[in-house]
Amino acid sequence: MHRITTLSKQPPGGRCTLYIRYAEAASRHPAISHEVKYKETDEESPPAPSMLIDGQVIEPSDGVILSPEDVVHGLKEKMPDKELDDLRSALETVQECLMEEWTNG
Repeated sequence: MHRITTLSKQPPGGRCTLYIRYAEAASRHPAISHEVKYKETDEESPPAPSMLIDGQVIEPSDGVILSPEDVVHGLKEKMPDKELDDLRSALETVQECLMEEWTNG
């Protein structure tokens, strides 16, 4: 079992919401569980928003915001390629839906 931990501010803002939704989508896979931890202060490390997979912080490849590819890369050594392709597709759908909400919201 792999554990995704999302570190979020309370209330969650845009990136926190995106990361939580990524983790919720990923946790539909039977080998992945998810938890959200709300950070009390920004001084805590790692800062919110962050995503950890099995305790390892996933770094955004663009230095700003996690993409579906970043999440998949964090699971690359832990899951078969076919399952990763399905996960990537699910995460891209999450990202597209949230971007649409922000645009139309």
